[in-house]
Amino acid sequence: MIIVNFQLHLFFIWQILNCQRMRQYSINGVKQNGIEISRKFEHQNIVVLLYFLLKSNSYLQKWELAKSVQLNKDRGRQIFKQYQNEYQKCLNLINNYFKKMRNSIQLFLVAQNFYTIFLNKYIQMIIQIILTLFLLMLYLLVVKPLVPMIKLKMQFGDACLMKFHLFGGELWEALKEMKTSKDLFKRHRDLYMKHPYKIFVTNFLWKVRINVADPEYYKLMLHNHQYYSKFNNINHDNVIQNGLICQMGEKWKAQRLLLSESFDYDQLKSRLPMINEVCLEKIDSIQGDNILEFLELITGQVVIRSFFGKSADGVQINNKKIQIEIADLLNELGEARFKSKYIFVKRFFLGTKSWGFFPTKKEKELLQRISEMRLAIEKLIQKRIVEIELKMDENEDDIKQRETDFLDVLIKEYLKQKQQGTQKITIDEIIQQFITLFFAGTDTTAVLSYHCLYFLAQYPEIQEEIREEVLSVCKNESILDDKIKQLHKLSAFINEVLRFKNPAIRLLMRFCNETHRVKDLTIQKGWSVTIDYQFPQQQSKHFPNPEKFDYKRWLEQEPIKENHQFVYLPFSSGPRNCIGQHMAQMEAKIILSQILRKFSIQINHDVESRWTARFLYQLQPGNCVKLQKR
Repeated sequence: MIIVNFQLHLFFIWQILNCQRMRQYSINGVKQNGIEISRKFEHQNIVVLLYFLLKSNSYLQKWELAKSVQLNKDRGRQIFKQYQNEYQKCLNLINNYFKKMRNSIQLFLVAQNFYTIFLNKYIQMIIQIILTLFLLMLYLLVVKPLVPMIKLKMQFGDACLMKFHLFGGELWEALKEMKTSKDLFKRHRDLYMKHPYKIFVTNFLWKVRINVADPEYYKLMLHNHQYYSKFNNINHDNVIQNGLICQMGEKWKAQRLLLSESFDYDQLKSRLPMINEVCLEKIDSIQGDNILEFLELITGQVVIRSFFGKSADGVQINNKKIQIEIADLLNELGEARFKSKYIFVKRFFLGTKSWGFFPTKKEKELLQRISEMRLAIEKLIQKRIVEIELKMDENEDDIKQRETDFLDVLIKEYLKQKQQGTQKITIDEIIQQFITLFFAGTDTTAVLSYHCLYFLAQYPEIQEEIREEVLSVCKNESILDDKIKQLHKLSAFINEVLRFKNPAIRLLMRFCNETHRVKDLTIQKGWSVTIDYQFPQQQSKHFPNPEKFDYKRWLEQEPIKENHQFVYLPFSSGPRNCIGQHMAQMEAKIILSQILRKFSIQINHDVESRWTARFLYQLQPGNCVKLQKR
């Protein structure tokens, strides 16, 4: 039996539907072709014959044509009888295919109608969604930030400088400057000098950002700190978030009150011998040409001894001295947002949660180092707790009378609250308080001292004048309080360096937590606020020849003109001013004096210096100056 396969059926259908082509065949032509092909396939099958039969327009013609084929009649009859049923089956099969095709076509038409209707509705829905998103983005990126910005401009006129950026171009430009500019804040400084403003208002996406440069305004802002929260540059919950810098409200008040006694003048004087000891020890063993790292070793060791005593001497993290590893880690955490737009955008939208959202390889490395740093600090704290508990068991009165370090103050309060069942201070808070004080006491003082060395190298005549003062006042190696008070030129020099290149420029951005008024300025909830207190220091109405580095201006009785007591704020002001400012100045004076006694400071012309930002605004690289033994 002949098996008529699926391809052949389709071929038959195509031939039947192809009416135009069928008309081209004549009966005789088909007859002749049928004879020739039938002879060729005489002992096989008659499929080819059926093929030619189906090319005519009527079954009667097909049958007559088949009968007229010049074959052996008997053989022909046998063939036609044998294949007549198959022929009929083939026709039935073709008819069935036609029926199925009609059904399929009907289904296709129904589906096409449904698809057309659905597509039209879908397109309409897509258009509506796109239009809604466009209007939403228009509101968020244009209307929401631009309307209050225009209001401020209309209110303050020329005293308000306004720059609108659709996609936050101001910050993208700042990120670019981090890599290309020799001075990160030169553009902002030049902008202020060209258009001295009270308020500079701009935006990042939908958030309004204002920079306040008028002392009369930021004086009130600094004294009303309850309206603001400080932006954590590290953006990590387990580093400095619970420390004195970033803490808010009653928690901050309790921390400040607890630590303030440790920063009073008598306590600071008692630390001067230790500061001299650390400084001389490091100076005598100075290695390498990275002066900034050398200064961080000194200031870091001072903070660690002030916090832990000598119990932390020799402690290492990741095969580095503890003060170097912590300083490097904090700086890398601070500058990570500047080095990667991806990290910057993540932190902007997700805050501290950004660390868990598709972290980069660098972020994973930093997270690991944070864990190792916290573990090392916690071990030191737990060890100290055991020591203090044992001493308390022996004689608690002696513990109260003994001279304590920062850690003792915190642990004593921790144990006291634990005994009373009013636990407020936690081990995590003590860890973060140490990191906070370490950052505030190590980096700022080290960078300030580094800037001072740079300006001493830039002005050799000033270097000689100050060295003469140091040598005449400080006869002995240990420089104590009575000698520090006599270093007038050195104090004036440090003040001028802070006026020119303060490491804490725009250190911490503030977020407004509640809509309020500062004089005639309304600051709305959700705005970010930065105090540009460094710019008024560059105005001639406050300082004659402000572009000139002249430390002697500070030796005058009134070095600042039109002084509002808020023109020169190297350590901020108000209740949240720098708690360690006096310690930082005393430490910097000791470091600089000890270096000036033993070294000549020179510019390193083999490197290209630039003023950039890591955590602080600072001179980079760390070997911009050289120390030459005298």
